[in-house]
Amino acid sequence: MAPSWPSARARSTPSEDEGPSLTVRTEDDGEKVIPLEGPHEDVAVAADERTAYVTGGFTRDGYWNGITVVDLTDGGTRRLPAGERPLGIVVL
Repeated sequence: MAPSWPSARARSTPSEDEGPSLTVRTEDDGEKVIPLEGPHEDVAVAADERTAYVTGGFTRDGYWNGITVVDLTDGGTRRLPAGERPLGIVVL
């Protein structure tokens, strides 16, 4: 099941947000911006479309040695350590 978000008028848009974030496309062609802590590089979404995994990796803004787990149903996040500058991720 795809994420359920408030109406397009109630959502923020990428141009209104500052700092690291994950932009999620919604079924109604809208977007939901989920703020993240620190730089991130790559993202993979679980088959059930309820969880995204975003790598810290290395960006022009620095790096972070971890993965942020994003709950796409409510926008909650949890940070996990994951080796040196993870550049990619795959969900099997």
